[in-house]
Formats: sequence, C-alpha cells, structure tokens
Amino acid sequence: MKPQKGRLFEAVNGILLGLLALLMIFPFWNVLVTSLSSPHLVFEGQLLLWPKGWSTIAYDTVFKNQQFIQTFKNTIFVTVIGTALSMLLTTTLAYPLSKKSVHGSTVMLFIAFFTMLFSGGIIPSYLLVKELHMLNTLWALIVPSALSVFNLMIMVSFFRSVPAELEESAKMDGCNDIGVLARIIVPISLPVLATLTLFYAVSKWNIFFQAVMYNSAVDKMTLQVLLRQILVQMTNEAVDAAMSGDTPRIGVSVKMAMIVIATVPILLIYPFLQKYFAKGTMIGSIKG
Repeated sequence: MKPQKGRLFEAVNGILLGLLALLMIFPFWNVLVTSLSSPHLVFEGQLLLWPKGWSTIAYDTVFKNQQFIQTFKNTIFVTVIGTALSMLLTTTLAYPLSKKSVHGSTVMLFIAFFTMLFSGGIIPSYLLVKELHMLNTLWALIVPSALSVFNLMIMVSFFRSVPAELEESAKMDGCNDIGVLARIIVPISLPVLATLTLFYAVSKWNIFFQAVMYNSAVDKMTLQVLLRQILVQMTNEAVDAAMSGDTPRIGVSVKMAMIVIATVPILLIYPFLQKYFAKGTMIGSIKG
C-alpha cells in the first residue's frame, strides 16, 4: 500500500497535468469546431464546445479549388524528399565531425556554426538559386535548406556521447567507418533521428517564404501559399452564388478550415515517431 501522501501527490499531479493537457488541446479543438459550424453562427459568436449547424462549406470552398490537389502533391514531395535528403546529409556529416581524431573536424564544425550567426542574405541566396537554374522548381525548396546547422549540432553532440568501445569492437570484427555508422550508430540513435526527422518534416511542410521567393509558377505552388491565396480571395472577393447567403461571414470558417488542413497531415506523423522519444538510447548496448 502506498502512503497517504504518495497517493495524494499522484492525484493532484494527475489533475494538474490533465488541466494542462486540456489547455493545450482546447485552441485546436476550437479551430476544428469553428471550421465545421455554420458560418453565420460563427459570425454571431454562438459556439462554445461543440459545432452548431454542422456545415462543410468551408472545406468545400478549399477543396473545390482546382489547384489544391497539385499543390498538395507538391507539398508532400517537398516534405518527403526534402526530409530524406536532410537526414542523409545531417547524419553523414555529423558522424565525422563528432570525431576529434578526424583532422580539421573542429575547424569545419566552427565554420558550420559560423553560418548560424552570419548568412549571405536574401539577395545572394536568390542569385545563387537562379545561377543553379532552380527557380520555379520544387528543388529550390529542398536543396538550399537541406542542412540545418542547429540539427547538425544536436546530432554531433549525440554521436559524441556514444561509447567508443562500441565502434572499436565493431572495427575489430571487420567493419569500416560506413559499416559502423550503418550497423551500430544509426540503430542506437533512433530517438535523435526520429526527433530530427520530425523537425525537418515540419519545417518542409510549413515552408512559405522560400516558396514565395523562388517560385512564381502556378504548378509549383505549395500548400501554404495556396491556402494564403484562398484566404485573400475570400476576403477581397465574393463567394459563388450558391454560397451567397453566407458570403459576408464565411471568411472566418474558411480560415479555420485552412488551419486544420495545414495542421492535421503533419500531426499524423507524430504517433509513428513518439515511441522512439522516450527510449533509452544505450540500454543493453554494452554488457558489463
């Protein structure tokens, strides 16, 4: 039996954590409720915790846009290919930079860190992308931002915490550096790899500024840019005659629907990566 104080602490702790979780969930729930409610009820402020006058008019407005499917495919391509390339570059660069025995690793790490403090700026970056003939291509959203120095530093720090005995034993068994990285380092680094994968995927999914700056072609538009254009169109123009009854009031519902559309797909990735976050990275890797 647990002491009375212990049970009381667990009860209070559970209540406080539950309230904190509700505070975090409520804003997104409110957005979802607003997007599924009748626009005129939203405009009149009659919503509380549940949709009223169920309506999908906001989602219909977004999904009926002819460019939506193409931009959705573009965003998925940028997210999947961009994340894969970023993780490949980050992992293969972080491993040698984590080894102080590699000549010049300290200097190269400093050079990488220097780019976090100073950059070439918007105009030189644009000119570089132009010279590489990547303007109006999806690669302009993948290649220039393929490597995050912040994520690189995280992975370098993690690799340095891996016991040297693991690598030494692998090399004694005939593994080269690539074999050590692929067979030893990567399998025990799943937590940090999953975390950085999520970081990269979220940044690629939400990419906006580069999409506006590098791409002017309609067929290369990303989801975030299209959703902004729909919102501007809903603000400045009238809705179709079929929706004329809610024309003055549909803008808020469309805005909330766009937030849901832009958020839910990337949220679905989290459950598949969550199981790696809490795992001990070195449990069972060394036997005494």
